[in-house]
Amino acid sequence: MFSFCVRGFSGGSFVLKRNLRLLSSASAETGSGVTEPNCLVSGLVPILKPTNWTSRDVVSYVRKTLEIDCKNRHQVKKRPKIKVGHGGTLDPLATGVLVLGIGKGTKVMGEYLKGGKKYEAEFEVGYETDTLDLEGKIIKTCERGLTLDPKIVDTFKGEIMQQPPMFSALHIDGRRLYELAREGLDYSDVDVPKRPVVVKTLEIRELEGMEKKFEMECEVGGGTYIRSLIRDLAYGHGTLGTMTKLERTEAGGFTLEDCISLRSSADEIYEKAMKVNELRDIEF
Repeated sequence: MFSFCVRGFSGGSFVLKRNLRLLSSASAETGSGVTEPNCLVSGLVPILKPTNWTSRDVVSYVRKTLEIDCKNRHQVKKRPKIKVGHGGTLDPLATGVLVLGIGKGTKVMGEYLKGGKKYEAEFEVGYETDTLDLEGKIIKTCERGLTLDPKIVDTFKGEIMQQPPMFSALHIDGRRLYELAREGLDYSDVDVPKRPVVVKTLEIRELEGMEKKFEMECEVGGGTYIRSLIRDLAYGHGTLGTMTKLERTEAGGFTLEDCISLRSSADEIYEKAMKVNELRDIEF
């Protein structure tokens, strides 16, 4: 097996392409396809996820980009397989930092993505949807607005108990919750236990000139649903709330400024992985 570790990476495209050519020449074509390394650089790659893409969509798109590049490099008919995974799901309507692992990077995401995640969100009060965001249908309405009470807000800081949304990918009795929700089931039909989550920081502000609309900034631990946090904050103030916008601004130490575009080329993806390996001292 061919192994590769970047040292002294200068960030220049010439250095990248030279290294990629060396790696490519180390692979040998066999009767059954291309041997390793199909993925020229293993590592972590922060992607700027656009709206209306699922996290799985992003993974599939980047995998296809890398596999087509590998196919073209080795001039074979069938696309070689390359491992790509993500380090934390983002809802389809959400945007922001989605960290991918490519190649052997899929095995170290848990180690290098420790820590909290930061979000900026917007929400409206007076109604609730079944998905807790704008993708769903309205199931409850309320005339009452929201006058922020700092004492109530403070009760949602630290370790709290949170019930995940029905429209989520969690497993209950071997099935995804969203599958049960699509069959018309809700909390009255399915036992979805609350679980502990951590809210490290939480700031809420009323949007100026926007009646019943608010913005929120927070840093949370893993497994925290911002949709559920908004729902429960509204309940705490005696009203209803639905998330209207969500952006993850930081995950595992990666910020929006660190991200590359989903439409990046294979060379750009590998270049980013090389840079992250160097900055974080990651070796494979």
